[in-house]
Amino acid sequence: MSRRSRLERPGICLLLGLSLPACIADDYTPPGVEGPDCTSITELVPGQPQDLVDDTGRGRDFVTESPDFSECMAGERRGKELIFGVMPTKSGKLVATVQSDYAHHWLHTWDACPGSDADLLDCSFGSTTEDTDVNQVDEVQAGETYYVVVDGWMGETGTFQLTLELF
Repeated sequence: MSRRSRLERPGICLLLGLSLPACIADDYTPPGVEGPDCTSITELVPGQPQDLVDDTGRGRDFVTESPDFSECMAGERRGKELIFGVMPTKSGKLVATVQSDYAHHWLHTWDACPGSDADLLDCSFGSTTEDTDVNQVDEVQAGETYYVVVDGWMGETGTFQLTLELF
């Protein structure tokens, strides 16, 4: 798993009393998310996809920068997101697909809840309502929790369908 340079907003570094150079040089960790945002877990069984329909408008804007990773380009991505904990019942491949009714959306998958020492596993984003974001993590372990984040950028929010599959 690869780590990315810190891409947090300078204001968070200053709020926490961290010097900007030290904060920027550190490994990338999304801004902190504590409490109920990472407590809901969906168990995945091979061959039984889970379809979740929700609205990012009820989320919060924790992750504001996209790393240069997979199908994502580095840059500011301000918009509310929702975090979905996923626990495979068997080891295998996790595929997350999102189709949204808002144009500027992105999907990112982590090995820990954003705000902790997490590694980014996959990332993709779209800029039209016709775009479908897909994340694929080839080797997930049974009983471990992974975090799929449905996000918006350019301040856009809206409804989406997230499909989670284990192969």
